[in-house]
Amino acid sequence: MNIKIHPRNLDLLKSHEKLIDRQCAKIRKMLPTFAPETVDIDVSLAKLPRGSQFQTGLVLTLPQRVIKVEEIENNPTTSLVHAFGELRRRVERFKSQLNREKLWHKQPLPTASTIPLTRWEVESEANAHLEKLENYIRREVFHLVIQGELPPGVLEPQALVDDVFLFVTSRPEGRPEGLTIEQWMFQVARTILHDHLEEIDTHREEPHMEEEAEEQKQWEDEDLDFYQPDESMHLEDLLRDGSISNPEQLLEREETEAQLQRAIAALPASIRESFVLFALEGFTSDEVAMMTGKEPQEILDEVEHAREALRRDLKA
Repeated sequence: MNIKIHPRNLDLLKSHEKLIDRQCAKIRKMLPTFAPETVDIDVSLAKLPRGSQFQTGLVLTLPQRVIKVEEIENNPTTSLVHAFGELRRRVERFKSQLNREKLWHKQPLPTASTIPLTRWEVESEANAHLEKLENYIRREVFHLVIQGELPPGVLEPQALVDDVFLFVTSRPEGRPEGLTIEQWMFQVARTILHDHLEEIDTHREEPHMEEEAEEQKQWEDEDLDFYQPDESMHLEDLLRDGSISNPEQLLEREETEAQLQRAIAALPASIRESFVLFALEGFTSDEVAMMTGKEPQEILDEVEHAREALRRDLKA
């Protein structure tokens, strides 16, 4: 990857250079199929002439796409972090589009006259929820690996997203009554994950200690910046407040978020599922109940138990 940095109206600190290198490395890991010399990223960091705000501009140039991002924040570190976070989300969206194109090109597309109108309506709505679904699957795979229920590297989140997309769009008539397309996609994702786990359990082999250590390091380096809606978490000390002013504070926050994800992974499976769908994905207790077959009050009770357990674990 070719990296160019353009500071304007400010002196670029060594800590900012290290932060940029670290964030660019994350982007590079997301693009393993592209030759390094074909990927360029321009980073501009500027202090705006009025007030005390800072603007980060990112331009990622790929063979098939140019992705541009701009973020303005009250300090340069936060501006850089938020800009790179948005860039990662757009790269994931780009990869998702490429993967779906490859999948559809493997089979001849039916003519429009043979496709019920509802199929395209389902496809359009399903596309709108893919980013949220992939975030959910990434988190679930991470939690399963941390708990030892899933060997690292066996399931690729993007491949599971494609499986859900193809399942839902190829049989719109199979949507359960009362579920929206979004809820149905999450229900299908749960089913596919559970099916994979059952299959893995029947062929499970104990890994060598060296392999375990290597895979654990891989997860420690993984980007754990999962989306967490502030209004649902109610763990005020873990919410993003935009007050980070230096890379040291940034690293401390990232360590706290990683600690949170590991604490969630340690919850009992049933409670963890209710907490993730309700508190992190933003579904109501009624919606989670329809997706999981539980009662709404049972969902609320499990969410509260999860919050109590997380508070205890994070204070320990």
